[in-house]
Amino acid sequence: MHPVMKQHVIYAMDKNTKPSMTVDNGAVITVETFDCFENQIKTEDQPFHQLDWNKINPATGPIFINDAEPGDILAVTIEKIQLIGKATMLTGPGLGVLGDELTNNTIRRLPILNDKLIFASDIAIPLNKMIGVIGTAPVGDPISCGTPDAHGGNMDCKEIKEGVTLFLPVNVSGALLALGDVHAAMADGEVSVSGAEMASQVTIRLQVVKNKKWPTTEPH
Repeated sequence: MHPVMKQHVIYAMDKNTKPSMTVDNGAVITVETFDCFENQIKTEDQPFHQLDWNKINPATGPIFINDAEPGDILAVTIEKIQLIGKATMLTGPGLGVLGDELTNNTIRRLPILNDKLIFASDIAIPLNKMIGVIGTAPVGDPISCGTPDAHGGNMDCKEIKEGVTLFLPVNVSGALLALGDVHAAMADGEVSVSGAEMASQVTIRLQVVKNKKWPTTEPH
């Protein structure tokens, strides 16, 4: 099966979006993703004003899974996250927790060597590869890929990593799964406004779970 290509991206999870691919229940597929800036940043001296901020957190998809119907649960097992190229990080005035103390915009492009992110000549950060944006289409209005909610979305949870099975609600026929915003490394949140953002290829196994009332959202 050909991979789901990163050219098929969405900026909101929406029940009305035409699927980019249809797969069978139980399929194992590879999904190509942009980084969270849609690979716009090529150099560390690239001006901020050249960035198209409407193209942030693109998710590849959506993927229609046969036999997935409202009320089911979609089990997404993350089998492999393959990082591509260099990591991008940025921060600046007004961005993140410390943005009010910053005076300059800063972009970093960071290589990976021996399974570590080379932040500086004397700082090498162990990788903890994870998926920042992953979710299914909500039953109501579209939800931006930059927003977390009951459908998943921009959860930025470092536990969504290789070897983990994520359970997502199926709200509409086919589930309409999409994912992106992969990180080479991230702590408990993005206090500087970004993790180590990377393009990737993600291999996932999709399984529809029926007739189970497992909680996929926190009770209100």
